[in-house]
Amino acid sequence: MPKVSADYLSARRAHILDAAATRFAEQGFHRSSMQDVINEAGLSPGAVYRYFRSKDDIIVAISLEAMALVETVVREGLESGRPIGHLIADLPAALLRQSRADDRMRLAVQAWGEALRNPTLAEAMQDGLAGVLYALSDRVRAAQQEGSASSEADAAEIARVLLALVQGFILQRCMEPLIDPDAFGRAIRGVLSGALMDDVPTQ
Repeated sequence: MPKVSADYLSARRAHILDAAATRFAEQGFHRSSMQDVINEAGLSPGAVYRYFRSKDDIIVAISLEAMALVETVVREGLESGRPIGHLIADLPAALLRQSRADDRMRLAVQAWGEALRNPTLAEAMQDGLAGVLYALSDRVRAAQQEGSASSEADAAEIARVLLALVQGFILQRCMEPLIDPDAFGRAIRGVLSGALMDDVPTQ
């Protein structure tokens, strides 16, 4: 029997996950069966079970892949070296430039809910987000040192709020598919520039 290459195994696994993502995005995690995934992949049950022992294993893998979308876009933005406010404001549009963005965002929202019942998934997702929060905190601290951000607030807490803006866009986009990422980004920029501060003079 010929030896199967690592590239072949990786491609086959990715094919199964892509098929599962299609089903899960359309029907949700728990309305989709393992047989649905097998049918979507066009493979035999044995071929699928070779890579994943259960639907829960696929759900964990899909969830982490969906969450990686957020991590990738935030990290790429941070690497650009742009001012932190502009960077965060541009993330909604950057998310939608990714492959199958809307499907992946729907899966990310499902993953958040799944993490409430699956401690293993919750821990893995927290590990991934911890890296993003750390990188965001570093960028906020740099802005504080440059004088382009207030030094009064805690950088780690600011980072958590900035990430919440991105997560909020994802949730709202899933509920309202026609939401404009550019308009959302402009609103983020307005909020971050102090448009809602209590000390804004009244007319």
